[in-house]
Amino acid sequence: MAEHGHDVRRVTRNPTRPGDVRGDFDEPASLAEAFSGVDGVFLMTPLSGPAEPAQGIAAVEAARHVPHVVFTSATNADRGTGIPHFDTKAEIERYLAAHHPHWTVLGPAAFMGAEGDVALPIPPALKLHVVAPEDIAAMAVLAFEQPERFRNRRIDIAGDLLTGPEMAAVRGTAFVEVPMSQAEVYSRDLAAMFRYLTEVGLDLDIAALRAEFPEVGWHTYAEWFRGRALPKRT
Repeated sequence: MAEHGHDVRRVTRNPTRPGDVRGDFDEPASLAEAFSGVDGVFLMTPLSGPAEPAQGIAAVEAARHVPHVVFTSATNADRGTGIPHFDTKAEIERYLAAHHPHWTVLGPAAFMGAEGDVALPIPPALKLHVVAPEDIAAMAVLAFEQPERFRNRRIDIAGDLLTGPEMAAVRGTAFVEVPMSQAEVYSRDLAAMFRYLTEVGLDLDIAALRAEFPEVGWHTYAEWFRGRALPKRT
């Protein structure tokens, strides 16, 4: 947004930079003060488990008089996936749609990553939707600059679809299929997500996204990775 000439406030619990304002999801009054006088709020809630819906709802309430709220959720979060951190975001989505007159929900797929082996609890032939963080930002900027085009819309977003081995080939590293039992030990939430991706999958039309929003300049995984240096392997 700043690169497009907009004034930007970064809301943080610990302001340290010029333009920072204090705000805390657990202190709704601080959010209302932070949002005072702004034209839009870009809302990204922390992965805080059961506390996330209350925190997100508090932010929506604090932004009730803000002209436009753009909330980043997750692809398919509105479909009753049973994935804990998707379902908490879905609860915030529902509250936002019911209580704010002008909202946009962006549902990013998995973020593109650039470091190390590709170690995932998925079959090697399974294709995953991924999106560049820069493309999420570009969609958010577009939503704020063309609000009527995005008014009260939920848009799932991804820039590429490829297998774990294909991602590893782009990186020049290896693909490792992690046992689901190991993923369960690490995080039942993430294990539920990968089980959903394997058994159900995401419903995304990348070609349609590129056609409707060419201004984003969507990245394939290879395009995004190009020019990024990997740490040396020992």
